[in-house]
Amino acid sequence: MQERIDERKTYAISMFADFLESLRAERPSVRLAADRSAKGGQTVAAILKATRAVFVREGHAGLTMRMVAEEAGIVVGNISYYFQTKRELLEAMLREELADYVEAHVKQFEPDGQDPMEILLNVVEFYVQNGRSSYRFFYQMWGYAGSENYARELVRDLYRPIGRFIYRLVKAANPSLDHTQIRRIVLQIFCLEEGMKLFIGMGPDDDVALLDAEADIRDLTRRIVESG
Repeated sequence: MQERIDERKTYAISMFADFLESLRAERPSVRLAADRSAKGGQTVAAILKATRAVFVREGHAGLTMRMVAEEAGIVVGNISYYFQTKRELLEAMLREELADYVEAHVKQFEPDGQDPMEILLNVVEFYVQNGRSSYRFFYQMWGYAGSENYARELVRDLYRPIGRFIYRLVKAANPSLDHTQIRRIVLQIFCLEEGMKLFIGMGPDDDVALLDAEADIRDLTRRIVESG
């Protein structure tokens, strides 16, 4: 039995590492800066950081290239050199955010002394905990997803690797589950944590149910995965 648990843990950790490396290679700040100077790489990073700030504050509809340039302290021409359209800029910012998000929640587990279930619970707890400070970003992202077909497909594409990530963790945590069961569980987990982030943002901050959200998401995730 212990040998089986160790095998599942090794598999999960290996999957984490491979997944993180694949996303790191696709980071816009890495990809766009690959053939440029160190200064060029810093400029790309500054543009993406400024784009996120304006996006959270103004939403996709209010965001302009000029606003981003002012936020970054550069001229508009510097932005259009790397991103010819607002759509390209928003996509790069969202993909950079995905890479940041994955790296942050991968850090939520310790390679030693944890089985896949514990890693899964730590990750979903992080989703909710992170939502306490980043819910405005998610409000704006879902608003963007609802604005046009292109944005909807982009956000769906961004969530696919996260879905595969959770799928493999659920499979490692309960190997008795079949493909259909795992897909249903992944959907349920996402509905729970995204819904919690929505209500955390709405408040009030002293709501007892919201204060216990991290413990609740762990408990509910365990029940869902174990029951199948």
